[in-house]
Amino acid sequence: MISDDPHPSRIVGGGINTGDSEQPVVVTQMLGVGSGSPTREEDLRARFLSFDPLFDRHANLVAHQLVLRGQIAPVDAPQELKQMDEDMLLTGLYSLVQGGVTGSLPLFVEIGSDILFSDVLAELNHPRVVWRVDIRDEHQLARALALQDAGMNFCPALNPAHPLVRDSASAWRYLACRADCSPPASPVQLVVEGVASTSQINWPANAWFKQAALPSEPELAARSQDKAMQLDLLRIALGQSVDMLISFFRLNPKMAPRLLAIANSTAGGLSRPAESAAHALVMLGSQRASRVAALLALAGTHPDQTARHHVVTALTRALFMGKVVRLGAPAESAASAFEIGLLSIAAHTLALPPESLTRTLGMSDAAGRALTGKPSPETDLLRLVHACEINDADTLAAYSGKLGIPLHQISVSYLDALIAASALDTALL
Repeated sequence: MISDDPHPSRIVGGGINTGDSEQPVVVTQMLGVGSGSPTREEDLRARFLSFDPLFDRHANLVAHQLVLRGQIAPVDAPQELKQMDEDMLLTGLYSLVQGGVTGSLPLFVEIGSDILFSDVLAELNHPRVVWRVDIRDEHQLARALALQDAGMNFCPALNPAHPLVRDSASAWRYLACRADCSPPASPVQLVVEGVASTSQINWPANAWFKQAALPSEPELAARSQDKAMQLDLLRIALGQSVDMLISFFRLNPKMAPRLLAIANSTAGGLSRPAESAAHALVMLGSQRASRVAALLALAGTHPDQTARHHVVTALTRALFMGKVVRLGAPAESAASAFEIGLLSIAAHTLALPPESLTRTLGMSDAAGRALTGKPSPETDLLRLVHACEINDADTLAAYSGKLGIPLHQISVSYLDALIAASALDTALL
């Protein structure tokens, strides 16, 4: 959501026609397994990847861990099932690496120690990837150190039963440890797993926490997997490229039909129907692709009547706020006002405090002020659209005078936005 709509007189429509060619598709491969495995491949495509967040003690997002979402093999499962999970995880990572891993935060990926001696790590090598591995003997230790010297990143786990890692702590950039372990004296970056919020004081100030129930983030611990996926998509929609969005839908194919339905609806504004999610994203162009993906993130894959109402409300607010800025209301930009209107329901939809949401998504200062209710021109616009929603005549008249926009223009703009956004409801059925 970067540039303004080049057609300020139009609220919806006017998508970009990129021709008949589609974005090249990254071929998903099952690493370490023969190509004649239709059952395994089908099972893979039924599974999703997620980016679990890692936070520092101030609840700032510092890294992600790539994990499988779904029925993951339990700790006591047969080795074959665990191997299947690892294969699928690495296959998803392969697609990410081939498609281009963007962003600046480290991406942790947990692997078994046996992978250290295969060629798979070389195929998946990427500067952002950090391999989380349990090292149990000197042979594994030597191999991991050699690969690290060759340019790979490792995060071995401290284990009281195997002191090799603690004895070599100074050789690593990252170390994983459980909450019941004592931290090493070495100034290495610690990734603490299974920590409770009350025990953070025992850890160094620079420690990172995996899925921790931090005091300022209590909702994160209880967030469902669906909400996590929605948050993943919203973060990518706001801050990444169309290519990254395409990669997301390749890894989450069950979300693609809903994206296609929104894109092909009047709300999506395509000049002709798209044939696939990737095709739709390319045809929409960067700004519209970002907005359509954000709408899907707010709605979820299977929105009920309440969710549909919330998303239609969000789009109405976005369209209205962008329009009012073009009529002369002060704001950072019409595009920024649109984004703030769209995200005005996100904290409620994703069950996150506004402060946490703005920090997790890396929103602009203008968006952060508006969504947390701090005084700003964009906050005034949110109050104005709320007055339209409840037909508060006194507040509307007051803001009409404050903004210097005739009351009838405000009313017409809201009605236009409401009618245009209503087309989204059908696409969400």
